[in-house]
Amino acid sequence: MDAEESVVAGVLGGAAMLLAEIRFEHREVLGETWVAWLPIAYAALLLVAGSAALVRFRRGGREVLRALFAAAILVGTLGVWFHSGGHPARKAAQVLSAFALEVGKNGGIKIGSEPPPLAPAAFCGLGFIGLIACRRRQLQDRRLPAEAGSSPGKLPASASALGPSADSPR
Repeated sequence: MDAEESVVAGVLGGAAMLLAEIRFEHREVLGETWVAWLPIAYAALLLVAGSAALVRFRRGGREVLRALFAAAILVGTLGVWFHSGGHPARKAAQVLSAFALEVGKNGGIKIGSEPPPLAPAAFCGLGFIGLIACRRRQLQDRRLPAEAGSSPGKLPASASALGPSADSPR
């Protein structure tokens, strides 16, 4: 297993932890709305299909993983939208305002009274890391024949061995 595959395995491990955490955090809301099932269903799909694709990483699995990781970014973006009530910029500003609060103050927001607006962005992070790990390396995929192990043949020891050129004096 090379570095890319190891990173993908790590991202899948992170997705497993995220699945457990989301299942716990969504335990009450699962009975209220179908939307709460989206990250759970996606994370389960990522684990099952992603693990199978990792086994076949060099034989088409990389492309499957790319699609799965791109979907993670979509799921994370949708989650931020749903968690913020359709106002992600406003809620992000509210979250960032915590840096201006005194330690121990809640800023007028009771802890646990609303979903954490940026928590679903964890899927975006996993998706971006996964996409980076699944990119094709330019040098490896577009090798020149000499770099790929083929030899153009024996080269002459000096340029004079090639004979006179068209622009050399006769």
